[in-house]
Amino acid sequence: MMSNSNETLINQDNREVIIKKLDESIDNVELEDLFLFDLSPYYEEKIDDSFFSKQLEFIQEKNQLNHNSEISFTSEQIRIYHGISENKRSIVSAPTSFGKTMLVKEFIYNNQPNKVVFIVPTNSLADELLDDFKSIFTSKGYVVFDSIKNSDLISEKSIFIGTQEKFYNIKKLYEDEINLFVIDEAYKLTDPIKGSREVILNRSFADTLDKSDKLILLMPLVNSIVGLEKYDFTILQSEYAPVAKNFIGIKNLNKLIIEEISNNLNVNLVYFNSPSELEKNYLKLFKTLNNSVSINDNWIQRVEEDFHPDWLPIQALKSGIGIHYGPMPKFVQKKVIDLFKSNQIKNVLATNSIIEGVNTPTKNIYIYSPRNILGDKNLVKYKNLIGRAGRLGKHKVGNIYYWDKHKKQFENANISYRDINIQFVLEDKTEIKEINRDENFFNEISIEGDKSSHENTLEIHLQNSSYSDIPIKEVVLLLNEHGFTIKQFDTLLDYFSSTNNLKLLGIIGKIIGGTDLTTLKVILDSRLTRISEMVNELHLKNSNKTKSKIVSVLIDMIYNFLPFKIIPLVNFILDIDTLYSKHIKRNLLPVEVIIEAKRKKAQFYSKFIGIDNPNQETLVIMNKLFEYGIPYQRANPYLNQISNNLPSKFSIHDIKKTIFENDTMSDLRIYFE
Repeated sequence: MMSNSNETLINQDNREVIIKKLDESIDNVELEDLFLFDLSPYYEEKIDDSFFSKQLEFIQEKNQLNHNSEISFTSEQIRIYHGISENKRSIVSAPTSFGKTMLVKEFIYNNQPNKVVFIVPTNSLADELLDDFKSIFTSKGYVVFDSIKNSDLISEKSIFIGTQEKFYNIKKLYEDEINLFVIDEAYKLTDPIKGSREVILNRSFADTLDKSDKLILLMPLVNSIVGLEKYDFTILQSEYAPVAKNFIGIKNLNKLIIEEISNNLNVNLVYFNSPSELEKNYLKLFKTLNNSVSINDNWIQRVEEDFHPDWLPIQALKSGIGIHYGPMPKFVQKKVIDLFKSNQIKNVLATNSIIEGVNTPTKNIYIYSPRNILGDKNLVKYKNLIGRAGRLGKHKVGNIYYWDKHKKQFENANISYRDINIQFVLEDKTEIKEINRDENFFNEISIEGDKSSHENTLEIHLQNSSYSDIPIKEVVLLLNEHGFTIKQFDTLLDYFSSTNNLKLLGIIGKIIGGTDLTTLKVILDSRLTRISEMVNELHLKNSNKTKSKIVSVLIDMIYNFLPFKIIPLVNFILDIDTLYSKHIKRNLLPVEVIIEAKRKKAQFYSKFIGIDNPNQETLVIMNKLFEYGIPYQRANPYLNQISNNLPSKFSIHDIKKTIFENDTMSDLRIYFE
């Protein structure tokens, strides 16, 4: 349990008072105030010839980072850094602007652990960190990567940065110990187990506990952390933040946002609940606004060719307004963020994709629709969002604006970190069974278990199912390999046995939910090779839906729903059938379902990855290009050249380097400009 810190004069609330005074005028504060409240990043603004000033300069020089001499640690950061260095297992709980990733970089630079794994929640954040880490650590002999062309064991000095899914695919290649294992946004380990993302994150964490020399969990500031006591974690907590925040209720938020975007002076982030809500409000409020922006005409033309000229995010970007949400090719997201961070565009409309996406500091955040961000279950996400307002070196004070009618909700959400408590899933016995770690499963199923109820254990359930004669260890391995939960497996077996005239789409609907069959059919139609062709086909079938909306639906289905939901489920049910036929000597599923599943999988791979049954190396490279948003038709002529010039362990940055070093691949450079 993390206990509350003593109330003192030197607390974050009083520190923010000093920061706000400094933001108003440098004359409002004394150098002694900055020293007292550990605001060393602002010393330069008050520097003079006094003895005290010289002493502070000396302290700053002494605390300079080795990996970046332009930055000095504050005393709070030094305290947390020493805690990381001294403890084998640490939880760093601090505000968004504290510099938690900076602490990890300094530790790696100073101690140079041989094999490092850094798990992050999104591919966009991984790409940003990969770029940053490569610039720092390549000269230190590190290979920085997120993808592997072959199945060689990982033994050299290396830093893996990627999502839990990417790590899970290669973790068997870490034959020896991992010297440093880091999970960013580790509060996600406390999320209820609903699907494969939660399962794989918890398995990656739990299965690596005893394999890691040092383990660091990074998370926002909370009061208490329950569930990891027996794993000997040291909790390193700090409420320190070098920026302040204002919370402002506005009666007419529409008017203020329109004025701010029209003036185009301040850096603004407008938060919406969903892509559809964002697009609806853009058309209603912002479509007529036009701010100047300089974007490569060839880049604009390529996006319009690959997707559609009517697609709203590209129309908005040409008007100087960025749009950032989940169903969007990564290279387009990256362009929006790069323009925003460089101040070439000052306004971005976003959904929760921005919360865990990338580093996006802003002066102002407008929370247009708070429905999915407020409430007890979303407090940590809310704190993450408002943490984007204000950033050291850019904005001393960040402003969070909201509708005045939501004032009570925001007051309830703006509670002290002392009232935020989280519990890790591994302490919850029902969740342990759901996660189903193979090495602990047989011990866990007897914990407080009612052996008369099949719901308590997979073993009991299988005794009453079509899988009763399948060795339970092989079933566990099957679940572990695919990242599906016991509940999903139970649901599939029940559905298989109770459904007459079983169909693949029925199975998909049972596990994933309703699927837009018309859109799915158009996507897999081999005649339609470009998204613009699919858009026109679907618009003929439903002219009431705008072409921009159709583009967004297609992108979400092609880049998210199909590769991360339907294809994994297809692979899982095919392997369920294979394991069954191995032991029972007949198929569990009707032959028609198996044929249809294999056909759908082949159609997807042949159209978007390029071949029906790709080999490992080509699949990994094309997956990386596909993930970035580069269509197969564009990449196909250059795949062999890229493959031949890539190192065994690589990231999208190595692909970019290969493309820019070879003049024959100039057509692909546009995606990285």
